[in-house]
Amino acid sequence: MAGTRHRTNRRLAGVLVPVFSIRGENDLGIGDVASLKEFINFASEVGFGFVQLLPINETGPDNSPYNAISSVAIEPMTLDCTPVGLEDLSAEDSLAVLEGYELESLNAGNVQYDSVRKLKRALLEKAYEGFLANGHGRDDVRAREFESFCVKESEWLNDYCIFRLLMDREGGSQVWQDWPEEFRCKESAAELLGTKTTQCDLLLKHKKLGYYAYVQWIAYHQWGQLADYAASRDISLMGDIPIGVSLYSVDVWANLEIFDLEWFGGAPPEKLFKDDEFVQKWGQNWGIPLYRWDVLEERHYDWWRQRVGKVTEIFGMFRVDHALGFYRIYAFPWNPVRNEEFLPLTEAEAGELCGGSLPGFKPRPDNSEEDRAANRKNGELYLSMIRQAAGVAEVIAEDLGTVPEYVRPSLEKLGIAGMRVPQWEFTNGEVTCGLQYPECSFATYATHDHLPLPAQWRAMHQQLCESEADSADWWIAKNFLQSLCNFAGIELEDGYKIPEFGPEVWHWLIRKLCLSNSDRVAFMISDLLEDDNRINVPGIMDGENWSYRVPVSSMELWIGREFQQLRCSLKNVLNETGRARRVDSV
Repeated sequence: MAGTRHRTNRRLAGVLVPVFSIRGENDLGIGDVASLKEFINFASEVGFGFVQLLPINETGPDNSPYNAISSVAIEPMTLDCTPVGLEDLSAEDSLAVLEGYELESLNAGNVQYDSVRKLKRALLEKAYEGFLANGHGRDDVRAREFESFCVKESEWLNDYCIFRLLMDREGGSQVWQDWPEEFRCKESAAELLGTKTTQCDLLLKHKKLGYYAYVQWIAYHQWGQLADYAASRDISLMGDIPIGVSLYSVDVWANLEIFDLEWFGGAPPEKLFKDDEFVQKWGQNWGIPLYRWDVLEERHYDWWRQRVGKVTEIFGMFRVDHALGFYRIYAFPWNPVRNEEFLPLTEAEAGELCGGSLPGFKPRPDNSEEDRAANRKNGELYLSMIRQAAGVAEVIAEDLGTVPEYVRPSLEKLGIAGMRVPQWEFTNGEVTCGLQYPECSFATYATHDHLPLPAQWRAMHQQLCESEADSADWWIAKNFLQSLCNFAGIELEDGYKIPEFGPEVWHWLIRKLCLSNSDRVAFMISDLLEDDNRINVPGIMDGENWSYRVPVSSMELWIGREFQQLRCSLKNVLNETGRARRVDSV
């Protein structure tokens, strides 16, 4: 359990890397638990205390970890699908499947999701066939373990397996609202399958349903082993819980009573997102249904407690994505599939199409002291529940964006760390010194939604050089770079010129963040490698998001000669700043 895998001593540094981005010695076109094990070795070697991941739940066709089709089921593509990782997969069956794929091509560049998904599905199906042939249905240890898993996890697993089977019947579509009417409700769907979802033996008697249960059994086993290995290397795994779930998820399909399907959560308009005209005008419409908190309260927040509980089986610490939404959330009265329709409209025209409703904060805006007090009370109630459900696991709140004044004092009261991004932190008009950050905080230069810091620096430096002096673009670039220079103590050239990005700038940025007073600091792997490629560009649906892969393997990072200087530099900084947490042997 999490309590045996995570130490809560102060001043830890971590590195953020999505599982899918990691390159392993034997991966199949995407990072997996085996690749992550190799990355943990690198992190431990240099003295990091934790590895921060994005959500690992099963995704839909957009591949976004923040738009998963289940809040509990683990993404099968994260699994080690070699015969080493799959006990029931023979070497012969593995080779037969792999013959249909060119692995060198599959591993080149970004994640090729269509091919990778088909490949891993084929390998997992072969493993399941091997399991059925060799043990299932007999008095076999593994058969009994599988049966025990199905019984123990039946509360969520039965619904998930039925949902996945129905997806298969509908050509892979998770849009349950477009399914035949008899499949849109879990009760009627269960009747068509000839059983009730509350019966624990459902998955053991239905071969196709059993496949999905088998995959989740393997998934929780592999991830549990990985968490144990990380602990043996003195590394904590940090997970991520998005505030919402996909409208087209098993959670919504099976629990309609706890969701409001008339409103869709998102974030208010943001001018910084220059890549997306809709976000600048209307905001981010994520398409997540809002919660019926009154219904959840009557159920003692059972769905949330289950969700948090499953995360803490693997992770000793986790980030709550968009924690601001627990206080109040920006919502849209239309599904994001209609965003293009609303883009050119005025507010009056949009309101006419939505019965007078317009995007805004739910359950209420922060327009009065009374409203702010009510929103704060709500947020503290829900986040206290999450903190309680987390047990000994550490909770971090992603509180970036349009942040009400009451949020940070509220998080401090709850003992939940909020985030500090140096270039956005100001006190009395000056960039805030890292020594002034509260201990209970999580400092970082960038998240998965941003350009890596070196790329941000280079882009702003180019903008500064190419823009007309005193123009708006010139001042934006100047203020951004000057803030980072002031924060990190970077000397200006000739007393006034902001330097180009280089080893010295990199060193001071890393060092100064580690010297901050925050208990936790983290760097994206692309920050450390000075890789300009992005993990995600919010609002962009071009097929490239969530496909970024680290340009080198974790083994190279760990023991490669060409990365010896990087390892030495990180070790020195972490040691000098009191953040190193290293073990001498496995």
